[in-house]
Amino acid sequence: MIEVKGSEPRLLITTVFGREAMAALEVESALLDMCRDVVVEYRRRKGLVIVFSSVCRDPYSMVLRLRARGCSAIRWAIPLQSYVRSRYEDIRRACRDIVMFYPERKPIILVGICRKRGWYIDSCTRLLKFVGEDLESLGIAEVDFKRYSYVLRIEIVDDVAFLSLYRRSDEHLFRFRPSYLHTQLPQVIV
Repeated sequence: MIEVKGSEPRLLITTVFGREAMAALEVESALLDMCRDVVVEYRRRKGLVIVFSSVCRDPYSMVLRLRARGCSAIRWAIPLQSYVRSRYEDIRRACRDIVMFYPERKPIILVGICRKRGWYIDSCTRLLKFVGEDLESLGIAEVDFKRYSYVLRIEIVDDVAFLSLYRRSDEHLFRFRPSYLHTQLPQVIV
């Protein structure tokens, strides 16, 4: 399990494969004046950067800071509400808690998005069906792929599942459009 002593994961950042170190450096420099205890870890060849902090408890403000600084190596900056071990029961329990304690009238209409990077969960489709049926049976959520208002995002990285619930209207804040994705990079001869 991913651990940084005294800190919790606040953001999961995706980037182009091979740009993880550059993204981690940009994120750390952008957030350091906001959160002095920020710790940034990157996963080589996975396109992932994980941001930990114990002082900054609002991941949305961290995303807004990254947008204001214009970080060029970021594809997505996903705010995290919870993280658990990558097991069906643990993920279901955490999703229940997130949806149940979300400050909106129930049932909320949501769609699930899952991305797995590792082999601890056999299928994202099966996991989303398992979680969705549970939330609907409790009467706290309805799963609808067309007229949803919320997104329940499950990002599985090795043996850890990172969870997030946010409004559909906020999704554009988390998606970054780096300029280098649309242009050809110069070749370096070594």
